[in-house]
Amino acid sequence: MTYHILHITTPNVMLYCDKGFLFCKYEDESENKIALDDLRALIIATHQVAFTNSCLARLLEKDVIILHCNNHYKPMGWSASLDRVVRTKAFYNQIQQNEKFESELWKRILKQKVLNQAANLAQMDLNNENILRLINRPLMNEANIAKQYWQQYFTKLENPQAREHKNAESFENICLNYGYAVFATLIYRSVLIHGLLPSLGIHHEERYNSIPLIYDLVEPFRAFVDYYLYRFKVDYGGDFKRKDLKSWNKYCAFCMKNYRLAANEKSYKLIDYVDIYVETLVNSFINFNSTSLILPKLEKQYLHIDKHRNREYEE
Repeated sequence: MTYHILHITTPNVMLYCDKGFLFCKYEDESENKIALDDLRALIIATHQVAFTNSCLARLLEKDVIILHCNNHYKPMGWSASLDRVVRTKAFYNQIQQNEKFESELWKRILKQKVLNQAANLAQMDLNNENILRLINRPLMNEANIAKQYWQQYFTKLENPQAREHKNAESFENICLNYGYAVFATLIYRSVLIHGLLPSLGIHHEERYNSIPLIYDLVEPFRAFVDYYLYRFKVDYGGDFKRKDLKSWNKYCAFCMKNYRLAANEKSYKLIDYVDIYVETLVNSFINFNSTSLILPKLEKQYLHIDKHRNREYEE
């Protein structure tokens, strides 16, 4: 089965479900459809998209998570199914908040995030030796590493700038924030279907209207988005503007469907690898063993395009 992330970028459309399909109806009465069983995430990135409550309920019943963006492609929130308990021991061990275990788990996640950043610099033909040295210090200074990483990264993209986490204005920062949100959407979905609490984090603190576990788990995937943006600018060239965001959204979805990583002696598309990642997190909580967690390694990914089954879904 081929799973998809569906982007809705055309305004004034109507979504409805019928006979196991999600239909997208346009102003001219034409329609496209996708099987609900093939859909992982629905991203609403335009205005005036309408769907009925029964359609929304059907999507959530199928564990499709919906990411809502504003007119500038800025992610604003999610619609997600209810929390559930799947593996009781993992659920209760997460609630227990074993500090020693969670500290070890976070150190592994953070180290892999920085290793992936170093690998990204290497794939961009940039010097990563200093970052690799900083990783191995007893107290790794993430802020110092981030400063050096972003300085080299944006210079390579021929647009030196600061990293903007909120209210981003530059094309590059808007693209990065969007890509991170798509990965977070897939992780959010997987956390829910595996029965963990997204509001109970490992490192990020709980606060109003936050999902700290998702923020924790997305960290190693950030460098993947960074790499895809670099490839996007290399492959397409030009001085990108906001109007090119739609092309970036499509390219980002393409990468998540066609880049693959190995785990458990099998190869998985990134869109599916997220579930392996979260499943091994559940096993880590069950045994209080941080080494059970399988982490994504940027240098191990490879591009594989299935010409017979690959299809881009963008409405």
